[in-house]
Amino acid sequence: MKTKKSNTVSNRNIKSNEITLFNQESLNLKNRINFDNDMISLTDLWKEAGSQSKKDPNTWLSREATTELIDSVCAFLNTPKMGVLKTKRGKGGGTYAHKQIALSYAKWLDTRLHVLVNEIFFQRIEEEKNPDLIVDRAIATYKKKGYDEKWINMRLKGKATRNEFTSCLAAHGVEHNGFSNCTNAIYRNLYGGTADVVRLKKQLPKNVSIRDNMSLDEISTIEFTEMLARNTIKANNFHGNGQCEIASDYASKIAAKAVIQSRQLLTINNSL
Repeated sequence: MKTKKSNTVSNRNIKSNEITLFNQESLNLKNRINFDNDMISLTDLWKEAGSQSKKDPNTWLSREATTELIDSVCAFLNTPKMGVLKTKRGKGGGTYAHKQIALSYAKWLDTRLHVLVNEIFFQRIEEEKNPDLIVDRAIATYKKKGYDEKWINMRLKGKATRNEFTSCLAAHGVEHNGFSNCTNAIYRNLYGGTADVVRLKKQLPKNVSIRDNMSLDEISTIEFTEMLARNTIKANNFHGNGQCEIASDYASKIAAKAVIQSRQLLTINNSL
């Protein structure tokens, strides 16, 4: 009887470990796969499945069964083909497809990958019903990475400010690379260069978030700068890429000057 009980406990532990590993794998997959609203990168799914040449997105999309699926999704959503399929260039580029199509592709690629992708979308549905889950998962993820609560709170607050900033840019006619230009205008005065320079200085690879590798002071400064830039754009009713970039540059110069003066004040106090 003792052996049977021991085996039962052991089996429970194995199942618990499997669930933990599955959840972690799902989380890791979510971080590696690019999403665009209801679309998911087929290119990223293909890479996750081992990048087999015979199973690349173009090969799958050319299949008769896939064509029928795409036609059915288009009919159901009452949208043309461009509404469920698109190609993106640059960072995160590749072939993107509506979630209905992407799930079918994931199943064709690898059954385990299909289950993991399903789990991600189930989480998305839960988050839409209860937005607090998004925050809870973000906090849990940051804690697993070793961040303390003070940093996490500041980071989440900074994310909200960032979203307000980019929404303001969009509302004032910023398009395409105008968003990155405004961000780089902020980085130049605070870090002496664009986002690429910041990555180089912090020794970060391209797929790692710059702001997840900032100190509390850096996050606070960036948040203040984006808030100031947003207020400047609104107050002056600036419009378009050029004017909004100028406003971002102006705000970052003020923030950079404040940082320098703050450091000078600390130096004086320490010498007294």
